Amino acid sequence: LKQTPEFIKHKEQEFPNHQTVEDFLADENLAESSTARRDFLKFLGFSVAAATLAACEAPVTKVVPYAVKPENVTPGMPTWYASTYYDGASYASIMVKTREGRPIFIKGNKDFGFTQGGTNPQIIASVLGLYDSERLTAPQANGSTSSWSAVDTAITKAIAGAKKVTLLSNTVISPSVQRAISEMAVKLNGEAGSKFEHIQYDAISYAGMREANLLNFGARIIPSYDFSKAKTIVSVGADFLSTWLLPTEFAVQYGTRRNPEGEWMSKHFQFESVLTVSGSNADVRGMIKPSEEAAVLAYMIKALGGNPGFAANAGSWKAAADKAVAALTKSKKESIVVSGSNHVGVQQLANQLNNLLGNYGTTIDLSTTIELHQSQDAKALQFAANVAAGKGPDVLIMMGVNPVYSMPNGAAFAKGLKSIKTSVAIASHADETASLCTYICPAHHQLEDWADFRAKSNEYAVAQPTIRPLNNTASALESLLVWNGAAARGGQDSAVAYDYIKATF
Repeated sequence: LKQTPEFIKHKEQEFPNHQTVEDFLADENLAESSTARRDFLKFLGFSVAAATLAACEAPVTKVVPYAVKPENVTPGMPTWYASTYYDGASYASIMVKTREGRPIFIKGNKDFGFTQGGTNPQIIASVLGLYDSERLTAPQANGSTSSWSAVDTAITKAIAGAKKVTLLSNTVISPSVQRAISEMAVKLNGEAGSKFEHIQYDAISYAGMREANLLNFGARIIPSYDFSKAKTIVSVGADFLSTWLLPTEFAVQYGTRRNPEGEWMSKHFQFESVLTVSGSNADVRGMIKPSEEAAVLAYMIKALGGNPGFAANAGSWKAAADKAVAALTKSKKESIVVSGSNHVGVQQLANQLNNLLGNYGTTIDLSTTIELHQSQDAKALQFAANVAAGKGPDVLIMMGVNPVYSMPNGAAFAKGLKSIKTSVAIASHADETASLCTYICPAHHQLEDWADFRAKSNEYAVAQPTIRPLNNTASALESLLVWNGAAARGGQDSAVAYDYIKATF
């Protein structure tokens, strides 16, 4: 304010005068037993400045050029790889962005696969798991690091001497892995035919839908849905844009008919208990209790002239249901009704409503089936009860599952697991189940895998590793059951790759 000469001098000087450490420490005030506030701030300013200068001194890194540069790698320029992602629940054809062999980003592949570029947050974020420091890098035996040869030898010996061997896995959609498991069953069962058993179990189950289709159509299937052909969409508790069944495909189909400038727009009715992504995009949203899902479907069946088999009392959702019935009456077979319930009876009501409208053969295809979500709930729960009761098999191999965490009797299963002679977990982490097993065989990340997938009955895709696998030495058992990155030299054809595994291991 006073524009003193000292102030003007400092104002014109951008940086303060350089002061050596010796000059600073020679200050007489430093010898005093008590330090003034101004001197304390002086100390503080010096320490901050010194730390900042030290942090700015980056180490010298010398760049070593390629002696022979790979044709598809240019330092500083990203390389894109086409692949396929499947983790037991989410599936999509993807493009992976890498820099010098390191994946850093995932997006959908619009040029290949029926997902047409669709992804979900789980798939996009999966690239972070590749750099997870908690991932297992070596096999473990009884909680200690071991070698592949030692683990293979011990497991092979245990299987040979076992009376009962059970493989508990998530849904397997790889034809080569299915073939490997089938041949393993033939070899182990022999004439008795009861030594080996394979049970598929998914933490999020669609067994109710498959059982309902078995009762209605004679086959335990999940049909394909085409939301791009539906002028009216009615969803009862199914978040088909985010989590239900195959959202990577459904979201793209749905988006093609939600364009105001398009030929026509679909009308979307959502009945749900909590707000979902699908519900937030609906034209009409009806709030219901979980116990009212059957009543909503039955009400619409009766309103369209059908017989649901029981009387449905309408609730606060009646106005939304009446609007849905009016839209369904207008669109008829150009509509889709889906249910997110895992209850067989509720799924049968959805089937009845779709059949009443004539949707089968138009928006719903029974000939092209979805191969995901093949969980055998009844067998899995019975098996878990047997293990909890101490009646488990001699050898239990678990692949892609964590029953101690996800099963309703997980705590009892964990206690029963200790009574099994040999338990093997093929997992990427020492999770709740794997940490209790006799042996842990590290599994590859999806971006390290090389496998074939059949997500639909008429679709086939191959996933190739985008980087060199971290676990370079694969075990014979892991290769037989998982068919992972160690088989990358086998070629893209399923049979060729399988023969390569069989000959190598």
